[in-house]
Amino acid sequence: MATVTLRPLTPDDVDHVMTWVNDHDVMAYFANRQSNISREDELAYLTALVASKNDRAYSIFAGDEYVGQCSVNQIYWPAKNGRLFVVINKNSQGKAYGPEAVRQLLTIAWSELGLHKVWLIVRRENRVAQAMYLKLGFDFEGVLADEYCVEGRYFDMVRMSIVH
Repeated sequence: MATVTLRPLTPDDVDHVMTWVNDHDVMAYFANRQSNISREDELAYLTALVASKNDRAYSIFAGDEYVGQCSVNQIYWPAKNGRLFVVINKNSQGKAYGPEAVRQLLTIAWSELGLHKVWLIVRRENRVAQAMYLKLGFDFEGVLADEYCVEGRYFDMVRMSIVH
């Protein structure tokens, strides 16, 4: 099992985030972020994210090496649920950092945040990610047809969740 540490996100992490935020291969999975993002715009986004009452974001480190970001976003406190997000730098993928970061994030979701359910959406054709989430205890909820439009192409998204 890979060893990672989650550290609460701060605006000082902007230079780490900039290592992947304009990487087309990584960002092709994000429908709302399809053009290059300036450091200033990303800093403003991170500052708002850190201040949010409905988002909890973390930088992922393997030792001293920054490897990505993860978060529980869109927390709906009355129902105690939130949306999982994880991204691993391209050069750090395939080293089991993602599954370990998700395990730790779920521990935070259950113990610190008191959430009951964590959900996510993933592209329907991304079977590798779906398999990873299934191994971590997530289950399928359904398919969201033509949910994302990226570069003029529509993608079905699969919704998965885990309940504590």
